Amino acid sequence: MKPSIRRLVTVGTALAAAVLLMAPTASAVKPGETFRYGDLDCTAAADLNKNGSLSCTGTMNVTWRAQVKCKAGFTYYGTWQNNAQGGTKESKTESKCVFAVDDVIIDPIV
Repeated sequence: MKPSIRRLVTVGTALAAAVLLMAPTASAVKPGETFRYGDLDCTAAADLNKNGSLSCTGTMNVTWRAQVKCKAGFTYYGTWQNNAQGGTKESKTESKCVFAVDDVIIDPIV
Protein backbone atom coordinates (compact mmCIF):
# COMPACT_ATOMS: atom_id res chain seq x y z
CA MET A 1 0.00 0.00 0.00
CA LYS A 2 1.30 3.46 -0.81
CA PRO A 3 2.11 5.68 2.20
CA SER A 4 -0.60 8.23 1.28
CA ILE A 5 -3.30 5.56 1.03
CA ARG A 6 -2.19 3.99 4.31
CA ARG A 7 -2.31 7.41 5.99
CA LEU A 8 -5.81 8.02 4.59
CA VAL A 9 -7.04 4.65 5.89
CA THR A 10 -5.53 5.37 9.32
CA VAL A 11 -7.14 8.83 9.49
CA GLY A 12 -10.50 7.40 8.35
CA THR A 13 -10.37 4.69 11.01
CA ALA A 14 -9.49 7.23 13.70
CA LEU A 15 -12.40 9.48 12.68
CA ALA A 16 -14.86 6.58 12.74
CA ALA A 17 -13.67 5.60 16.24
CA ALA A 18 -13.99 9.22 17.45
CA VAL A 19 -17.60 9.43 16.22
CA LEU A 20 -18.48 6.22 18.05
CA LEU A 21 -16.86 7.47 21.25
CA MET A 22 -18.69 10.82 21.10
CA ALA A 23 -22.14 9.23 20.88
CA PRO A 24 -23.90 9.13 24.24
CA THR A 25 -24.66 5.75 25.72
CA ALA A 26 -28.27 4.68 26.00
CA SER A 27 -29.83 2.79 28.89
CA ALA A 28 -32.95 0.67 28.83
CA VAL A 29 -35.84 2.10 30.84
CA LYS A 30 -39.26 0.84 31.89
CA PRO A 31 -42.40 2.35 30.31
CA GLY A 32 -43.24 5.63 32.02
CA GLU A 33 -39.62 6.45 32.83
CA THR A 34 -37.64 9.31 31.30
CA PHE A 35 -33.98 9.68 30.41
CA ARG A 36 -31.64 12.10 28.68
CA TYR A 37 -29.84 11.14 25.46
CA GLY A 38 -27.41 13.87 24.47
CA ASP A 39 -29.60 16.98 24.00
CA LEU A 40 -32.84 14.96 23.90
CA ASP A 41 -35.26 14.39 26.78
CA CYS A 42 -36.93 11.03 26.14
CA THR A 43 -39.89 9.20 27.66
CA ALA A 44 -40.62 5.48 27.22
CA ALA A 45 -44.24 4.36 27.01
CA ALA A 46 -46.48 1.35 26.40
CA ASP A 47 -50.13 1.53 25.32
CA LEU A 48 -53.04 -0.74 26.27
CA ASN A 49 -52.25 -3.05 23.30
CA LYS A 50 -48.71 -3.54 24.68
CA ASN A 51 -47.06 -1.53 21.90
CA GLY A 52 -43.90 0.22 23.06
CA SER A 53 -42.85 3.71 22.04
CA LEU A 54 -40.30 6.41 22.68
CA SER A 55 -40.93 10.14 22.56
CA CYS A 56 -37.94 12.51 22.47
CA THR A 57 -37.95 16.31 22.72
CA GLY A 58 -35.09 18.65 21.89
CA THR A 59 -32.71 19.52 19.09
CA MET A 60 -29.99 17.04 18.15
CA ASN A 61 -28.98 15.88 14.68
CA VAL A 62 -29.15 12.14 15.27
CA THR A 63 -31.43 9.59 13.62
CA TRP A 64 -32.94 7.22 16.17
CA ARG A 65 -35.75 4.76 16.79
CA ALA A 66 -37.32 2.93 19.72
CA GLN A 67 -36.06 -0.55 20.50
CA VAL A 68 -38.71 -2.36 22.54
CA LYS A 69 -38.08 -5.57 24.46
CA CYS A 70 -41.04 -7.68 25.50
CA LYS A 71 -41.19 -9.78 28.69
CA ALA A 72 -41.44 -12.88 26.44
CA GLY A 73 -38.00 -12.03 25.01
CA PHE A 74 -38.92 -10.60 21.61
CA THR A 75 -37.45 -7.30 20.38
CA TYR A 76 -39.25 -4.84 18.10
CA TYR A 77 -38.15 -1.59 16.45
CA GLY A 78 -40.10 1.62 15.91
CA THR A 79 -40.04 4.09 13.05
CA TRP A 80 -36.89 6.15 12.39
CA GLN A 81 -36.98 9.75 13.66
CA ASN A 82 -34.65 12.76 13.60
CA ASN A 83 -34.72 15.82 15.88
CA ALA A 84 -32.39 18.01 13.78
CA GLN A 85 -35.15 20.63 13.46
CA GLY A 86 -36.12 20.38 17.14
CA GLY A 87 -39.49 19.63 18.64
CA THR A 88 -40.91 16.31 19.79
CA LYS A 89 -40.73 13.12 17.73
CA GLU A 90 -42.25 9.71 18.53
CA SER A 91 -41.07 6.29 17.43
CA LYS A 92 -43.77 3.68 17.97
CA THR A 93 -43.70 -0.08 17.46
CA GLU A 94 -46.41 -2.56 16.57
CA SER A 95 -44.94 -4.93 19.15
CA LYS A 96 -48.18 -6.17 20.72
CA CYS A 97 -46.08 -7.90 23.41
CA VAL A 98 -47.78 -11.03 24.71
CA PHE A 99 -47.26 -10.28 28.41
CA ALA A 100 -45.97 -6.72 28.63
CA VAL A 101 -43.30 -4.31 27.43
CA ASP A 102 -40.22 -5.02 29.53
CA ASP A 103 -38.08 -2.04 28.56
CA VAL A 104 -37.41 0.54 25.86
CA ILE A 105 -34.08 1.90 24.66
CA ILE A 106 -33.09 4.47 22.05
CA ASP A 107 -31.44 2.85 19.03
CA PRO A 108 -29.41 5.54 17.20
CA ILE A 109 -27.66 5.47 13.85
CA VAL A 110 -24.08 6.26 14.81
